[in-house]
Amino acid sequence: MKSLIYGYGETGKSFERYLRNKNKSYEIFDKYLSKYNKKYNFEDFDEILCSPGIPKKYFKILKRSNTNVYTDIDIFFKEDKSIKIGITGTNRKSTTAFHLAQIFENYEPTNLIGNIGNPMLDFINNDKKYSIIELSSFQLDKMNKNFLDFGVLLNIDIDHLDYHGNSTSYKKTKEKILYAKKNISYETDPYKIFNWITGIQPKKIIFKDLPFRCEKIARNIINDSKSTNYHSLKFALQQTKNLFHGLDYVLITCGDPAKEMFRKIEVNGPETIYIFGNHAESIDKCIRHEKKIICKSLEDILYLLKDNISNTNILFSPGYPSGNDFTDFNQRGKYFNQLVGKVSK
Repeated sequence: MKSLIYGYGETGKSFERYLRNKNKSYEIFDKYLSKYNKKYNFEDFDEILCSPGIPKKYFKILKRSNTNVYTDIDIFFKEDKSIKIGITGTNRKSTTAFHLAQIFENYEPTNLIGNIGNPMLDFINNDKKYSIIELSSFQLDKMNKNFLDFGVLLNIDIDHLDYHGNSTSYKKTKEKILYAKKNISYETDPYKIFNWITGIQPKKIIFKDLPFRCEKIARNIINDSKSTNYHSLKFALQQTKNLFHGLDYVLITCGDPAKEMFRKIEVNGPETIYIFGNHAESIDKCIRHEKKIICKSLEDILYLLKDNISNTNILFSPGYPSGNDFTDFNQRGKYFNQLVGKVSK
């Protein structure tokens, strides 16, 4: 049996580990990596394992060329025996999944996998009773069939129109999670979700913070690299008012506004907005604010602030996907922390 891995990002690499464990032969295709940008006849493969971030038009071509196109969640549904809880929403899905997993861990061994950054194929049948799966609209769109035991739809707002084309298509895709065996909509309280799933009234716990989501890495510095859309940026701006006790602060932003269809937004709160990266000029046209400064790099911004960095309140909340600046929010979050440490010495 010969497989093709289509897309060689984090999910693609997890496909490779999975196939190696199964002793299956495979090829890799990724049009953005010269090493793997080869011409293949998709009909020649027994199966195609497709990464969720592949553009919709290419996915449709794959489906027309080969009837056996699967995503990681399709494989996880087929092989894993745990109780599967899917969580999606435009906003707060990572935070809700992260907090819900902490509650579950007080009662039963639990996986936290999916879009949150843990490839689900690495967790198949690992003796955990529950699997909490954060699902993006890309994953839901490409999923063949919903075999979730529980589906949680937190909220729906406009997002990823560059992929889905319009708000109706995006909404319909998000609502695919409601085809789970049991579902609940518009509930974001992890304690109530746990009670709905298990029937147990959980004990209150002190939640650990989600990395790179309004994470205070110093007294006066917040790393919110996980902010990948306008709604998450808006939430960060609201939180910052409390985290900085109403004091002045600066906002650092970057990313690709094409993913937000170059939406024009009014940003209130920060004293100054610093913009950097390959998409800086586009961001400048999208954001309305009286004081914006464009810099070539994040390093340039932090060195501008260096002389007074211990007394400057800083919010790093990009508000856009990484685009051509970083591979993902994890990389840019780690890079921000690294530079802050370097500049603060």
